[in-house]
Amino acid sequence: MNRSTLPKGSTAALVLILGSTIWSLLGAGLSLFSNAQLLIPWLDRLIPAPWFNYGRLVPASQFLLSYGWLGSGLLGVLLILAPRFSGIAFRYGRLLFGGALLWQLAILGGFTQILLEGSSGLIGLPQTRFVSILLILSFLVLGTGLTRGLGRSWKSGPLLPRLYLLLGLLAFPLGLGSAEVLLRGTSAPGSVQLIAQLLWHSFHHHLWLAPLGLVLVFQLLPSLTGRAVSSLNLGLLAWSATALLGGWLGTVRASDGPIPSWMQSTGVVAGILMAFVAIANGLLIQNLTEGRWEEIRRNVALRFISVGAWSYACAYVLLAFLSLPWIRPVLTFTVAWSAFLEVFHYIFLGSVLTGSVYALLPVSREMGWPNSSALTWHFWSTTLGAAFVVASLILAGSFQGLALSDPGVPISTLASYLRPFLFVVVIAQVAWLVGQVAFTAVLFASLLRLFPAAAPMAVFRNPTVVRPVSVGHLHG
Repeated sequence: MNRSTLPKGSTAALVLILGSTIWSLLGAGLSLFSNAQLLIPWLDRLIPAPWFNYGRLVPASQFLLSYGWLGSGLLGVLLILAPRFSGIAFRYGRLLFGGALLWQLAILGGFTQILLEGSSGLIGLPQTRFVSILLILSFLVLGTGLTRGLGRSWKSGPLLPRLYLLLGLLAFPLGLGSAEVLLRGTSAPGSVQLIAQLLWHSFHHHLWLAPLGLVLVFQLLPSLTGRAVSSLNLGLLAWSATALLGGWLGTVRASDGPIPSWMQSTGVVAGILMAFVAIANGLLIQNLTEGRWEEIRRNVALRFISVGAWSYACAYVLLAFLSLPWIRPVLTFTVAWSAFLEVFHYIFLGSVLTGSVYALLPVSREMGWPNSSALTWHFWSTTLGAAFVVASLILAGSFQGLALSDPGVPISTLASYLRPFLFVVVIAQVAWLVGQVAFTAVLFASLLRLFPAAAPMAVFRNPTVVRPVSVGHLHG
């Protein structure tokens, strides 16, 4: 396929996906270095520059991983997918390309500003107002293109992916715009500012990123397995509950302070109820993957998306556990809450995003994937690395919470409890980074056509397993 015959929007999608890959390596590397500073304190003095201290590396890495890796990547694969499940092609490819470049410039600007000047200190908003404006403008351009995925008629095509797409398209500009107005555009009282930060945190994770991930799950799993969603009514109920409850989940960790007690209770109830929502979606996922284990074992895209889909349910079950009234007071101020974000970001969204790239990029670029051991390295390194991080944080948070509840335990002893788990976290992050480097190498080598023979569907090396389901129908 020459340049003139590429689908409109494919170049913008490629810019977003490549940017996502680069930001993931940089963000994960900074996160690894910041955790290593906790384990080896002299690393902080190794580079005396202020932009390499822990207080700047952490928000910078979180910004890159959230907006750069996941945000950019999800928007990129959705630009490939949206016109294919709606049947409506993009019309203004150059405008989408400009929006994609603007998103990358906003990420670069926000990252540089955090390192040089420090974070704003706001929850979920470490960047400046100017960077937020750039993100909103870019999203409006890209989101306008993604509205093609809503289709001409709600009666034709898959309904659940379009509903989750609609939710994600509305949540980002409304949530970020409202947060900027309340936190930086007005002199709102301190309690209102704190509430606005928590609500934006909820919108960002549970009404923007999660719905975009579920768009891919409920569109690609049926396409790859050849099955339809078993119960549309159950799916609609889960979507409605997500839209109603997702905005309150950020208040789960609010403990006393200037936040009304009813808002704290609402967050706890929403966190527990979201577990049932996730289980409902899990039942739909179970019906889609049941009996397809050989194909999941062989097909790279299907395995990643399946792992991500199941991790979605696990993430919200873990959130419900942390929200329980007798668990929450013990673990609120511990690293156990970081375990939820690890499952949510790395295993749920990260796996779904990766599987979508494996499935959709050949559709857009007419390229192939090599039959390489790097695919195996990628899957096991990233999956096991993230899993060990989650397990270590849960165990460390449990010991930390019990120690904090005992006034007789000194802080120095508490720190010694965390060191073995922190060591495992650092090693696991190295493993995840190795897997992501393997993926980056395969991605760039495939785009540059460095392999003499490649298959359009990425498969693991195992000639005895049955051939995976084709995705040729995605070329429509």
